[in-house]
Amino acid sequence: MKRKTAIITLDENVSELEELARSADLEVVYEIIQRRNRPHPSSYIGKGKLTELKEVLELRKVDLILINGELRPSQHYLLECKLGVECIDRIRLVLEIFTDRASSREAQLQVQRAKLRYEIPLIREWIHNAKGGEHPGFLGTGEYETGAYYELITRQLARIEDELAKLSDDRRLRRRRRTYQGFHTVALAGYTNAGKSSLLNTITNERVLVEDRMFSTLSTTTSRLEGSRKQVLITDTIGFLTDLPHYMIESFKGTLDEIFFADLVLLVIDASDDEDIFLKKLQTSLEILFPEVDVSSLIIVLSKSDQTLNLSDRIEKTRSFVPCNDVVTVSSLTGDGLDQLRQSILEYFSYPIEMEFFLPHSSPAESLISWLYDSTELEVRRTVEGTEISLNCRERDYDNIVRRLIEVGGQSLLIP
Repeated sequence: MKRKTAIITLDENVSELEELARSADLEVVYEIIQRRNRPHPSSYIGKGKLTELKEVLELRKVDLILINGELRPSQHYLLECKLGVECIDRIRLVLEIFTDRASSREAQLQVQRAKLRYEIPLIREWIHNAKGGEHPGFLGTGEYETGAYYELITRQLARIEDELAKLSDDRRLRRRRRTYQGFHTVALAGYTNAGKSSLLNTITNERVLVEDRMFSTLSTTTSRLEGSRKQVLITDTIGFLTDLPHYMIESFKGTLDEIFFADLVLLVIDASDDEDIFLKKLQTSLEILFPEVDVSSLIIVLSKSDQTLNLSDRIEKTRSFVPCNDVVTVSSLTGDGLDQLRQSILEYFSYPIEMEFFLPHSSPAESLISWLYDSTELEVRRTVEGTEISLNCRERDYDNIVRRLIEVGGQSLLIP
């Protein structure tokens, strides 16, 4: 059964919080707006509105109150004590969604780390008030030793950090292995619910879960680009969100590294959003990506083009924000623009260096040819004396090819 929820907001625009609530399977029954330029320092909404809210809650009871913002620990304590209802802010709601969606071990650990970092200052506030003689509702009844509790939290965080460090090392080794094997890596990045998972499914024939709700993807999924002889791997990643605290972004660093270490980043933006929301999501995404991601390795993908009437305006606005390689419009539903996107990806990974050489017949030469098929674009001409090869390769592979060519007794026919 859905929990009945009320929203408290200082801003009339609560569409994103409503969407988060829907994604958390909450039923929003009413909203209360407190028109203030900034939150009240002690009670967030001000004493008069707090009294009014208590009267409303007596008439229309709810199970939960959502705050459209970030609560200080003292504000959280006062609201729950005065209202007698569980109160959670926007960050806590996101963490609850993360907890429900985390399926892989790494995602679960990242969520646990973020939750502990979020809860520590709240716990400190509740313990402080409990020691002052007030009811410690957040921790239940009884006495607590602050030092012992924090030692427990510290040990738990240390265990999580150690396990995540090992998983990060494994991820780093996989990236190195893919690079050595000649794979190109592409990361799908962008705001939550922008259509990244749908796009991954359509260009790789993957079957990842696609839901019309926020943060349906917390774990990375990697698949091979369909319709290409090049070895191109596409990775789906966690969605972005506006105004997340630094510790939240840091907690998911292992997942975000898939973006920062990728050869190419496809920034997916929902083109069907209203202009203000579209620009806000674009700006948020760019703030997270830059400066770690070089603009030269960025292609912006405007998704859901079938639901957008002013695509040309969206393209123009996007280019005014960032001078990226390309702006491509696509629809995962109708397939429009997908061929152009594939072409843009393949053009980015084109091989600039030309080579021609001759290889004698031998087992080492055949092994080299097999490796070249996976790592270069080549043409092979078999003769009685041996094999003539013309190829295009990446700069980083050139020295390795020359070295192996010498080892197998090959002869260069063209010096690039």
